[in-house]
Amino acid sequence: MQSMTQTIKNVLTTGAIYSIPPYQRHYEWGPELWHNLIHDVLIAGTNKDTEPSHWLGILLLSQDESTRFPDDDSRTAYSVIDGQQRLVTLLIWLSALVHHAEDTKEQITFRLENLCKLVPQKADQAALDVVMKKLWLDKKYQPLHESRVLQAYHYFRFALWLGEDALLDEQPIKVPKFKLDTPMIEYWTKYVSSNRGRDLVRGAPVKVKELIEATRSRLSIHTLIHEPRIDEPQAIIFDTLNGHRFPLEPLDHVRNSLFVRLPAVASEKIYDDFWEKAEQGLLATSIAMQKPGINFLYDYLISKGEKKRQGTINKNRGALHFNRMTRHLKDDKLAEFIKNDLTVAMSIWPVAIDKKRSVNIQGVEVGYPAAALELVSSIRELSSGPFNPLVLHYLVAYFNGLLDSQQLISNLFLIENYLVRQLLTLNPLSPLRSKVMDIAGNLDGRFDEISLKEALSKTWVTDEEILTGVEKRSFYDELGPRALGAVFRGIEIQLSGSGANKFRVSKNEYTIEHIYPRKAGRWEDNLTNWKSSPKRVAPFIDTLGNLTVVTQEHNSKVGNSQLRQKQEHPTVIGASAPLRLHEDWLSAKKWTEVEIQERTLRLIGYALKRWPSLELS
Repeated sequence: MQSMTQTIKNVLTTGAIYSIPPYQRHYEWGPELWHNLIHDVLIAGTNKDTEPSHWLGILLLSQDESTRFPDDDSRTAYSVIDGQQRLVTLLIWLSALVHHAEDTKEQITFRLENLCKLVPQKADQAALDVVMKKLWLDKKYQPLHESRVLQAYHYFRFALWLGEDALLDEQPIKVPKFKLDTPMIEYWTKYVSSNRGRDLVRGAPVKVKELIEATRSRLSIHTLIHEPRIDEPQAIIFDTLNGHRFPLEPLDHVRNSLFVRLPAVASEKIYDDFWEKAEQGLLATSIAMQKPGINFLYDYLISKGEKKRQGTINKNRGALHFNRMTRHLKDDKLAEFIKNDLTVAMSIWPVAIDKKRSVNIQGVEVGYPAAALELVSSIRELSSGPFNPLVLHYLVAYFNGLLDSQQLISNLFLIENYLVRQLLTLNPLSPLRSKVMDIAGNLDGRFDEISLKEALSKTWVTDEEILTGVEKRSFYDELGPRALGAVFRGIEIQLSGSGANKFRVSKNEYTIEHIYPRKAGRWEDNLTNWKSSPKRVAPFIDTLGNLTVVTQEHNSKVGNSQLRQKQEHPTVIGASAPLRLHEDWLSAKKWTEVEIQERTLRLIGYALKRWPSLELS
């Protein structure tokens, strides 16, 4: 069997013809794999010229002896035994790049006519022709829009139109359905401005020429050419490559790549003394619907500032990013890294995500200050994950003696302050992940407060940004109960001081309540008496001024009741002190759009005192 590693440029050369046998699967790739290809291209584009090309996988071929070109020895025909999904996707991606350049008037020299010929299965042939000939908006081909081939092309075109931020996002983007009765650009623009596309933001235009070059010259595939006369049957080879294997998790790849580089005796001792317990504790951490190993690796890489060196970190490619980060480590330096860096972070990560309150490393139990743990919980409630890397960064520094208790608390409070300000302007969480990567990259291993302030200042939200239009800002659905609870708790601490009731929004304790309820049938007479109406109050139902924190029992008993009934019902749990943030609405004589807007401004005022503007001096 012939074997060689080739760049995509050579695999898709003009002289090759690839035929996918009819018994192979139809094209089936989906958004996650499409986006992974984009990330492969981005990773390849950041490689230095001296580094090897980025490997995509294996292409198993069998030379097609039945197809001959007597007048052209430069053309060779192959049947594709394995790798057809990747081959089709590369052609779709290159087509999307060329057509995007045509539509944006970017000058490129590459032409699709210079690619190989691909003959897919009959079910995919028409769709691939439509893609490569740029006929996707022709209404007569609308029945093909359900084809995965067309969907892949649409995904790539939409991502390229969105720009660099969409390509850098570690998760697949949301794509609108085909709609041919509206010009596509106009339709995409409306979609991004709608609630369905609210997490999508148009970024800087992509550079098609660079993306094509990275795809063709910096990506490679290992090609195996089956020779029927001397090799085993194709089916046996295919089963060997694609048989029932137990897939390795990213942390498995990391472990293997580290320990295989150590001498046998040293690797066994380090594994027994350091790795095994750290990994067991990490994998025992329970996270709903998520794998702790994948999440830790993602947070750890970001915390080390790898965005600065590798570009956007892809959660699904953690092992690859990790290998790039550590490939220069050898012998004693590698051993020290495992013992004093990686396994320490593995042990501390459950604290960073609010699952543990102390760590035990090498038999030594280390606790964290109560105020620091309260801030860790608050940050987790506010963001549910994006800020884990920064929290991990400072918890590790505290464990290593690089920060004292007060410095740790101050840095965590700065992170909470930054995060609350982002949320008060309703900045979506997806770009926040990218911002955290940039912040960690700017820190680049530093732990002092000045460095953190400088890193945060680049995307700090000002008081003016928060106050502009805040009276009509709908917080309830955008932030959710846990994040709102954390904001209200901070306001309560500002109002009540050190003795404040540090309530939690949870199943058996407090919940977020609409003062004027969403189901407000019982309020109509009151509103009439107060010279208002449901129509006038409706725009302010989900704003901060109409929201408060009450017990679950209060919500179930009088949640949809009139103002007086809500005011008279107890709002405390056991012996807990009444909340100061209730004082204004509990004493109100009426509750209309006027009172709601006034309370919004009061609460925001308290919030800005609790989380003040950044001072760099």
